[in-house]
Amino acid sequence: MVLGTGTVGQPDAQRRHLRLLLRVGELLSESLDYEATLQSVCAAVVEEFADICLLDIGIPQALDLAAGAHRDANKTPHLRVAGEFLTTAGRSARHPVWLVTTTGKPLAVPRVSDEYLREYSTSDAHEAFMREMRYRSLLIVPLISTTQGTLGALTLVRTSEGDPFDGEALEFAMDLGRRCATAIGKAMLFEQTQRIATLFQRAALPSALPCVSGLTFDAFYEPSSEHLLVGGDWYDAFLLPDRRVAVTVGDVLGHGIEAAVWMSRLRNSLRATLYTDPDPARALVITDHLMRLESDDTFTTALVAIVDPVHQTLSCASAGHPGPMLFEPDGRVSDRFIERGLPLGLRHLGDGSKAAQTVTLRPGSFAVFFTDGLLEWDRNIASAWEAMREAIMRREVREAPNPALMIRDAVLGEHRHQDDVAILTLRIDELLRREIRP
Repeated sequence: MVLGTGTVGQPDAQRRHLRLLLRVGELLSESLDYEATLQSVCAAVVEEFADICLLDIGIPQALDLAAGAHRDANKTPHLRVAGEFLTTAGRSARHPVWLVTTTGKPLAVPRVSDEYLREYSTSDAHEAFMREMRYRSLLIVPLISTTQGTLGALTLVRTSEGDPFDGEALEFAMDLGRRCATAIGKAMLFEQTQRIATLFQRAALPSALPCVSGLTFDAFYEPSSEHLLVGGDWYDAFLLPDRRVAVTVGDVLGHGIEAAVWMSRLRNSLRATLYTDPDPARALVITDHLMRLESDDTFTTALVAIVDPVHQTLSCASAGHPGPMLFEPDGRVSDRFIERGLPLGLRHLGDGSKAAQTVTLRPGSFAVFFTDGLLEWDRNIASAWEAMREAIMRREVREAPNPALMIRDAVLGEHRHQDDVAILTLRIDELLRREIRP
């Protein structure tokens, strides 16, 4: 039953209005995927209030049909064509939605006449569409966000010959439009923040890994499932002037943009320091000092390594960071670097400076650098360590084109994780001869 002039003011109609608003409110709060949510809202509206519901999003010059529903579900797919008429200029008339989004004022047409169809259709096809859909009564209200202005318009249509929309129906539609606008505004702000943060994270991570004969690098980064933005985890690998390779991984405390900013600062600081003085332990000391000049309440675990393909060594120094896990050709998998010191930002509290440790590499060696999000996703670190060890033992993982991703899948599977995950792998395919080093 469609609510009409004679029923809107009655208690039963008011209860139905309230019930619909409560349902719409629940739908709008369920997800930040506003396009899917708006489709659900349209479906709810045509069950209780209108025969057709359309939601158009955008500025007047670039409107787009975001969602639509018909009381007759079989006709809902036919509403998609309505989006094509928003910017059609076949006639002199402006689309009613364009007028509403431009002025910010609602449009109410209690009785849609033949004259209205001719005057306010943008093309012959638009007029034919409204006739085919049997437009009888029409409401178009703006979607106005208090923070982002007009975001689009909500169109409600009744197709029966019964009660047309009246003043109280318009008030209800305006309330519905405000609720939709608030939810859309929040979702757009979230998407914008997420997009900026993701771009920042991509810019902060290396665009390419070093290409060195005999060495194969791979990397994987994934933000936390809980925050879905960016965080303070990073990996990095770059060539030094003497053709050795510097590797850094780390994890800044916290999530979001602030942690990502700190991550970018520290990564760049380590890059600059190592490029001029490729000593892992000294690089951590200098970066710790620079970090404490900026903040007294932030700390970071970090690991710095130097890969020397000529002298066949891997040297590491750690600021409270685990790893790397090392597979050796005799089949052993272990963490050979157990001297870890204090995290950056806390080293002034004790003897945080530890000299770099060095191990010998051989063809077939395989190293995995990682952040703790890989191990602490369910607080069962021992189980995660074992899963990672078993994955590294598998030859098809070590020799895969994307071993970092395979290790992530072996440890995390489909489970949610509340911390970012960064993984960088190094496979030793062969070692350079000493005499060719410049």
